[in-house]
Amino acid sequence: MKNALFYFIVFPFYGLIQAIKNYRLSWAKNMVWLFVVFYGYTMFRPEFADSTRYVQSLVNMYNNPRTWDAFILSFYSVDEDNQATVDIYQPLMTNFVSLFTDNGNILYAFFGLVYGFFFSRNIWFLIDEFKTQLHSRLIFILLIVFSCVIGFWELNGVRMWTAAQVFFYGAFVFLYQKKFKGMYFVLASALIHFSFFLPIAIFLTYIVFKLPFRVIYIFFVASFFANALNITSVSSFLQGILPEVLLPRVKSYTSDEYVEVIDTLNQGANWYILYFGKVLNYTIAFLITVIYFAKNQSYLKDKFFSRFASFSIFLLGASNLLSSLPSGERYLILAQFFGVAVTVLFFTKYYSLNYKKAVAVVSPFLLFFIIISLRKSFDTVSVMTVFTNPFLASIIDTPIALIDLIK
Repeated sequence: MKNALFYFIVFPFYGLIQAIKNYRLSWAKNMVWLFVVFYGYTMFRPEFADSTRYVQSLVNMYNNPRTWDAFILSFYSVDEDNQATVDIYQPLMTNFVSLFTDNGNILYAFFGLVYGFFFSRNIWFLIDEFKTQLHSRLIFILLIVFSCVIGFWELNGVRMWTAAQVFFYGAFVFLYQKKFKGMYFVLASALIHFSFFLPIAIFLTYIVFKLPFRVIYIFFVASFFANALNITSVSSFLQGILPEVLLPRVKSYTSDEYVEVIDTLNQGANWYILYFGKVLNYTIAFLITVIYFAKNQSYLKDKFFSRFASFSIFLLGASNLLSSLPSGERYLILAQFFGVAVTVLFFTKYYSLNYKKAVAVVSPFLLFFIIISLRKSFDTVSVMTVFTNPFLASIIDTPIALIDLIK
């Protein structure tokens, strides 16, 4: 931990590079954790991004403090504008920080403290399964893809992607490590972003019904050919089963106006932003199919791996269906996070020449995904993130996105 603190104080970005090079050392994952904290402090926050809205909320709370009782009563209640506070984590953290500052950099450093912990631990869950050093470039590529599916730069959308990191952490601990405490983290993800009631429902369905691996794989394949879900029908179904406090959010996410906004955003996006996620989805499907038909079926006897892999594939199938909904692709990104983890674990745990050849074949697509993911990070990673340290960043405080240096 001493090395991590030293790099964090002197030059965090260089410390991140050293952590990647020395991933076997005990301080490496903590360096990644601390770097995410520093990124939160120095990130560039686009004008219309969620991060800007949360910082404005911090300023409002700081200037107009509320009593603790009034603050608590705001949760899970519908106000006069028919809006509801259904996520606890972001308002709670914002309220805490507002007790001593209205500085948005500090708020996002605290967000990074939580996000970075789960982000780093999830990566090292996989690294700790490596039997040897990372001699193979292929496994290194797969691990980088895993780190990019929900990268540290997604801290900008703090609620959704913190919930995703927490959900993965809990599911891995429960399914792969067979520790019941993982269930608490799975359930807690809904307190960070209300929409995680769906992944939680999928998780509990898997736990209860214990479907055979073959049935799950068939469902996964079929999900690629199934018709898109009807938005109106899904909205009506959810409104019929969910508590009243969640209905305003459900209606807003399934409204015609929201659908139009999403369509407009997609039309204005670059082609690589529209397709790099789809490329990854089909790449994962290909590798999972190779695993399913592998000659070495010993992985099915490994209860730890088979439980985690089965759920991941089940989640991928369900998310393929949900992706047709407005913002439903966010569930697919979560599922891809699990799917890539399966491809990494199989590579490290089971020798299969055909699988290694399959990974080599799709490696150009994996590299494409990595390149586009890193390009996305340039929108919020600032010059200060790369070239300064906490002391300089507290003095200069003029974040410039890396993309602005390129354009």
